Amino acid sequence: MTQTTVTTAVNTIANNAVVTANAESFTNDNSKAMLTTNSLSFIELLKNEQEVWADNAFKNSNDLLYAILAKCYAKYEEMCLATDNAKTLRTQLDDYMTLHNVAVNKKSHTLHKIVKCVFGADRRRVSAYSIVLRTANVKQIKSAAIADFIRNNGGVEEIRLAKNGNALSAKQKAEVAKTTVASAVLAEISSEAIAKQVDAACIGQQVVFVATQQANGKFAINAVTNSTTAVNAALAAYYSANKDGIKKQVAERSVASNDAQLNDAIANVAA
Repeated sequence: MTQTTVTTAVNTIANNAVVTANAESFTNDNSKAMLTTNSLSFIELLKNEQEVWADNAFKNSNDLLYAILAKCYAKYEEMCLATDNAKTLRTQLDDYMTLHNVAVNKKSHTLHKIVKCVFGADRRRVSAYSIVLRTANVKQIKSAAIADFIRNNGGVEEIRLAKNGNALSAKQKAEVAKTTVASAVLAEISSEAIAKQVDAACIGQQVVFVATQQANGKFAINAVTNSTTAVNAALAAYYSANKDGIKKQVAERSVASNDAQLNDAIANVAA
């Protein structure tokens, strides 16, 4: 056997050994990763997912946030069942809170506990997300509908502001004020210049004027927009400045409506 042949054989054996070692290392690493992932509690898995959302390019994606909140809620739904799996989930939550020193009030709702474990120590964020999920719970929303529930109610902040039913969100204030101001006509104006600035087909819709008060008591209209955002912001601001009067009008309309319904009922009975 020549020297060249021996060298080639040795190199082949060495290369095969390296390939085999690398394959075994890769297999072992994958096994360890799978073992680690499988050994994590649901809280740790959700927390990892939340950290990915918070740290990467998707941190501003509400859809991903809503999906994580929906998963938190889904785990709560599972925990409410009388099953062995539910018991395991409850134990995982308690163990995680003990291990990581997650402090909560003894009377804290389980949803609040889950949110605090997953989203960390930012009290304002934890409070807002907890309110959203507990509001959904009161309204008997299912986990599959959580994302749509949040979107349809104006997002996390809108739901947080409306948590007590007494504190109205900006959108709710706008809706209340819209009905009130629609019945009041302070003045009527006609202008070709203004007509060119608005969509002629949007008859009956509200617009916002930017006007300057003049020394002679007149108002010079500087701009007009029918932007929904601008209209709602103006109506919300109007509500905040005139809420006592608006509440009174709303109450009066409610009484009038009830009286009308009662009269109709009496008339139907009499007939």
